[in-house]
Amino acid sequence: MWAASGAVSDSWQPSGATFPVSVFREGEWVQQGKVVPDVISLSAGNGNVYAGSFGGGIFTFRDGAPVLQEKPLGRDRIGGLAADQNGNLWATAFGATQQQLLFKNKSGNWNGFTVPYFLPYNAVSQILIDDYDQKWMAAPLGGGVIVMNHGTHADDPRDDRWKQLLSGAGRGNLPSPQVYCLAKDRDGWIWIGTSRGIGVFQCAQDVFAANACETWLPVVRTDAFAGYLFQNEEVLSIAVDGANRKWVGTRNGAWLTSADGSRILQHFHTGNSPLPDNTVQRIAIDPVTGEVFFGTGNGLVSWRGEATEGSETQGGEVLVFPNPVPSGYTGTIAVRGLVRDAYVKITDVSGKLVFQTRAQGGQAVWNGRDYTGFRPQSGVYLVLASDAAGKEKIVSKLVFIR
Repeated sequence: MWAASGAVSDSWQPSGATFPVSVFREGEWVQQGKVVPDVISLSAGNGNVYAGSFGGGIFTFRDGAPVLQEKPLGRDRIGGLAADQNGNLWATAFGATQQQLLFKNKSGNWNGFTVPYFLPYNAVSQILIDDYDQKWMAAPLGGGVIVMNHGTHADDPRDDRWKQLLSGAGRGNLPSPQVYCLAKDRDGWIWIGTSRGIGVFQCAQDVFAANACETWLPVVRTDAFAGYLFQNEEVLSIAVDGANRKWVGTRNGAWLTSADGSRILQHFHTGNSPLPDNTVQRIAIDPVTGEVFFGTGNGLVSWRGEATEGSETQGGEVLVFPNPVPSGYTGTIAVRGLVRDAYVKITDVSGKLVFQTRAQGGQAVWNGRDYTGFRPQSGVYLVLASDAAGKEKIVSKLVFIR
């Protein structure tokens, strides 16, 4: 997990200060090389980590050390970065009057594309690449979302296609044209965070079609009340966990919603958690451990999440921890490394069912109690998992000490 401490103000001006770029390894943060100015975006690709600086261009890190600083086409304000599956690096140039979208091919050559729409202050920030290699760009000062398809070859502009999504029916139906963040979920849907909540674009493959769908606004239900998801919140960050649930950073803390956004599952703020600030600017999730990292202006904190990335088939090693479960332990027991969304049963050696659940992505959790609410007897228990086809197998054993 990499992190950077940028310090761009609400006016989107670089502070001129320098901050470390760090990586989380073996339980501690380690600074990587020299400090760099105002890093506000990070991306990994081609064995490198790229840091986008708001005033210093792009820094490339290899093996933990900075090896290159570039100001592509003279652009030094980098709003967002994304590496595609073909080994190309894409970047947005915040405030540039032309060539706001930058592209570095595998040969190391830079090219630029000018957005053919009006953008207030030429502001473009985060960039996301969808399942169809299309580029989605957030315009945080009122330009909505810009979508670009470069056609057969990125270096040939003749078959480029562009589209702008704004608020209002027939124009994109965003909840607000002030777009702060983008995320792609496990269904390929694009989740769009704005100054007035979240919109979801469900037909990325048809975004340029004449009859393409418009942004859908999820409705969340709480008791007898129903309303648009985060309609009164500025959504600053969205992250998708292994169970396709959405973690949302706002100026009112961090939230966890169900996969479709219809239910609020968790809400962390300074009053009920160690969160150092209620303005959560970035959220990132470790896909292996499920740990959720919250970035704020007053520091970084993490929470051990329940969902991890699941595999397509049950073939790898399954980790159960703690194992053995010591006497007096009252925490949760995790089963990690499962096939995605597996059905999990825990039985005694005779086959009597003690507990069953469904994994969140690739991890299932158990509170250590059976269906009667009591802690099981000391002994060896079997952990069985079945995939979507119903094929079941023993994946691990668990020792319980009462």
